[in-house]
Amino acid sequence: METGSGFLESNNYGTGIVRVNPFVGIWIDGIGFARLGVSTYSFKERGEDESNELKRFDFSTQIGVSALGIEYPYIALSYVRAGAYAPTGDLTWNEIGAGIGHRFMLSPYAAIVVEAEHRWILEHYNKEDKKVSGRRLQMNFGLVAKPF
Repeated sequence: METGSGFLESNNYGTGIVRVNPFVGIWIDGIGFARLGVSTYSFKERGEDESNELKRFDFSTQIGVSALGIEYPYIALSYVRAGAYAPTGDLTWNEIGAGIGHRFMLSPYAAIVVEAEHRWILEHYNKEDKKVSGRRLQMNFGLVAKPF
């Protein structure tokens, strides 16, 4: 689950749940990880006199390096290609992030992941053809399960 405080998908500032993403990836203990995620969802955007359904599609990639071992924090870099599709117009934008995270082992096969990263929303045009960019503090919480 990813939560953010700062620039959110509604082109305003605030705090809220931004995305819930399933990820698949590879963890190599003592070195780092790479993972990919895809998220789709929709919500109703209510205006003064009308309501539109907004559909989202996000593709996420993340790499992390932990050269000291699994009991130490890791440094993570992320990239998100996000899209919002609505009857009034479609938007796509890129987000990049850098942060730090830690795995808390629950068992030899499962761990809880906590990450904090700074996300930059790169410049793009919104529905009113205005240039939009921003940044936010992103908190990520997750569960890692090792199949073997």
